[in-house]
Amino acid sequence: MSKLIPCGLLAVAVSSALVAQEGNKPMAGGWSAKPGSGLKYDGGDAFSLDLVNRLQVHWTYTGNENGPDVNTFNIRRARTTFSGHVFNKDIHYKLQMDWVDQGPAGDGAIKEGHVQWNFANSDDGTVGLRVGQGKTMFGLEATGTSGGLWFVERSSASRAFSDSYSRGAWINGVVVDHKLRYSVGAMNTDVAGGLGGAAATATGYTDRGEETANSDNELSYVLTVNFDPLGDFFDGKQTTESRRQGDWRTDDRSLKGTVGAGVAFGNGRTATAVGGAIQDIESTSINVNTEWTVARFSVLAEYFMRTDDQQGPIADKEEPTGWAVSAGYLFDKSGDSSMQWGVGLRVNSVENDVGNNATVDFLTGMQGIGAVPGNATEVTAVLNAFYHAHQCKTQLEYTYQNVDPDGAASSSGNSIIRIGFQIEF
Repeated sequence: MSKLIPCGLLAVAVSSALVAQEGNKPMAGGWSAKPGSGLKYDGGDAFSLDLVNRLQVHWTYTGNENGPDVNTFNIRRARTTFSGHVFNKDIHYKLQMDWVDQGPAGDGAIKEGHVQWNFANSDDGTVGLRVGQGKTMFGLEATGTSGGLWFVERSSASRAFSDSYSRGAWINGVVVDHKLRYSVGAMNTDVAGGLGGAAATATGYTDRGEETANSDNELSYVLTVNFDPLGDFFDGKQTTESRRQGDWRTDDRSLKGTVGAGVAFGNGRTATAVGGAIQDIESTSINVNTEWTVARFSVLAEYFMRTDDQQGPIADKEEPTGWAVSAGYLFDKSGDSSMQWGVGLRVNSVENDVGNNATVDFLTGMQGIGAVPGNATEVTAVLNAFYHAHQCKTQLEYTYQNVDPDGAASSSGNSIIRIGFQIEF
């Protein structure tokens, strides 16, 4: 309830301001609405607003071989997004509220809240400075919108090594005829969504969570690059954030794709004392990614490697790795119907190396393995019913997960069934 009050007041305030007149003159432009795209207000060069809501409902059944089964419903995401430009078309804003934020304890309703000033514009591309809270820009699938996932959830590798938000400043650019995109950023927290807190691990990791302040005088940094060798893959967008998976082109079914890489340097600390003192953790994360579409087929692949190096008198090092490869096919519409079917298959693996002294704990959120050293491999199949593309869809997904802990119980096979429904309005 505490989230609903300020967010509701904000929505009323914004709506009231837009319908009001400026002096005795009505504002230029006007309102428009489109199913799946929400409300839009065009105020000319001085102002615009897009207001969109996203609701995702999941049902999950997990059959654990070495543990109790779980059968549950949840509201995975319920988000309201305000975005547009203000004063002129080079100043962009985005404010996204999450009514069911599932981040670390202490995170509030704000998922994204940032302003970007595009200080360089040409026919060749755009470069801008962003400040505020948003995606770390690390990892291709994680940076793309959650409203455009081909599977019910992102891969476990993506969620462990990337898939996080932070507060900071980024330079975002697209150049070379909109074929080369890059981001350079300095942030409070780390890029990895799989980092665990003190309650989940032996020591925990402090610099995690989208609304967390930096714990010392060392920030974390990220650099990512994507190149589209056969022409613009992201429809002229400045970043990869709006990418929706699958080949939805109707007038061009030729081969098109992107290849990318990213490196992130994390500067964190243990959440609890090790050897009588809090220890610094220096991290390096590397990501290599690619995505291709042709004739309704789509392929997405990513590889992650990471090093967490604990400094101080009790040194420790962890070196986890992960990868994911997925393929999908979108069937054509039948007659005048908006309905389209889609199928997909994904293989994904994560190896969790806890380190020599088991003090630098990392992948605590990996279902079936947690903070125990070892590896987990998943094979996932999905059937998608796209009623109105990604904006209204139902997804049925089955995952077989093989978990192989090091020096613990024998490997086990878990079955995970998910049904996801999404609507945007």
